[in-house]
Amino acid sequence: MTMTMDAALRPSGWRAQIGRVALWSFWFLILALCAVGQARLLAVVFPAAALATGCVLCMQDPARFLSFTWWLWFLTPEVRRIVDHQAGWSTISTVMITPFLVGCLTWVTIIMYAPMLRYRSYVGFALVIAGLVYSYLVGILQAGIPAATFGLLNWLVPITLGMYAAFHWPIYPQIRDEVLRTFTWGLIVVGGYGLVQYFFMPAWDAYWLISVGMTNQGQPLPMQVRVFSTLNSSGPLAFLLITGIAVLPAARGVLVPLAGALALASLMLSLVRAAWLAGLVVFLYLLITMPGRHRLRLLAIMAALSIAVVPLFSIPKVGDVILARFDSLNTMEHDRSYQERQEFYGRFLVEALTNIGGAGLGAVDTATKLSNDGQLGVMAYFDSGLMRVPYELGWPGTIGYASGIAILMVGLFRRRGMPADSFARCSEAIAVTILISMVFEHTLVKVTGVSFWFFLGMALAAKNHGLAKSRAAEFRTENASAEGGR
Repeated sequence: MTMTMDAALRPSGWRAQIGRVALWSFWFLILALCAVGQARLLAVVFPAAALATGCVLCMQDPARFLSFTWWLWFLTPEVRRIVDHQAGWSTISTVMITPFLVGCLTWVTIIMYAPMLRYRSYVGFALVIAGLVYSYLVGILQAGIPAATFGLLNWLVPITLGMYAAFHWPIYPQIRDEVLRTFTWGLIVVGGYGLVQYFFMPAWDAYWLISVGMTNQGQPLPMQVRVFSTLNSSGPLAFLLITGIAVLPAARGVLVPLAGALALASLMLSLVRAAWLAGLVVFLYLLITMPGRHRLRLLAIMAALSIAVVPLFSIPKVGDVILARFDSLNTMEHDRSYQERQEFYGRFLVEALTNIGGAGLGAVDTATKLSNDGQLGVMAYFDSGLMRVPYELGWPGTIGYASGIAILMVGLFRRRGMPADSFARCSEAIAVTILISMVFEHTLVKVTGVSFWFFLGMALAAKNHGLAKSRAAEFRTENASAEGGR
């Protein structure tokens, strides 16, 4: 049965060719419009062309579709900045909905595979979605349909991307290999551009930083900015880089060292301490859980990456900034950011836990623009993920959401059937680390949420693929024994 499903899901020669043509046509169109100075047209062309490309890939070539969605999460904010630089600043950009639109295409597949949600491996997804549906209805009443719907997309699209990966477990090896290629090249592009941004500061990035008024990102000048590369801010960038670095032990090829070095350099220049701590958690988790031969490779990779970024610290101004940020970890009680977070916890804890019904989706973050005349609302900035969940979802939504995640994570740690391949361990490490990072910020939505849910889905796919292979081997052994006994 597994071989039959694998053959059905794997794209045939002509379907794979159509997928390649669609992808190359999309990126050629985007680059051509930028090259001829017509990037303003991308406000319409980018989401429309991406949606058309996603439609071609979603049902025809799942592995390449998932790769395409990751590239959209990598690059969409940068496309938006180029558009704004040519067309003028806009508080609400149609470009930014592109990854969500393409991610929504997975819903068709989810509906097709809905009966699988009754199985123990997937029932947690059903509980998570039930909690979000409740909170969406509350959000419609509290914040209105536009804000609640955008809030729902921020929460739900990452989940359904993870479900899409998990449901396609018969072609887990193909998806794994495509993801490894995507992240190797992605780290080169995102990490490399981060260095360009830090040392040269492109005009469109400077214009965006001035327009948006994010003073915590530093100054829009070379060597005075906290690197955010092609993403919206340094926080999401740093966690994305941690995700990419975490999968490198499973990757092969001459480009892997370059990808790791560029990613680590940009990670250092982002100055995001929470992500640095998350990176330590990833490393320790992999060191403990990986088999011996993979453990040695992990140690070799980390040693090589550490040596590769030494030249960055040799630049006095750069080294001083990074080391000062490291030193602040030892004096957190005097750190302004830490003090503000502590004050927020103390002030808001009771409100978050006693709001039984919840504020509803759309009450927090950038979704507040849609209910506040394009301006960020009072609750736009919400540091704690642990408090945002009960505040936004309420008790009914939180019970469904949290219990669903708990069931999925417990199922993941049942080792039976889990393959020994290093990618499965890397996927586990990413999911665990991002979940722990909820103490710093809400890491289960947007691009950071995609990292959590996608790699949770990939870990589940690895486990189910391993179980299927084991059962197939047992079946062949039994048949051979039966034939021999005749």
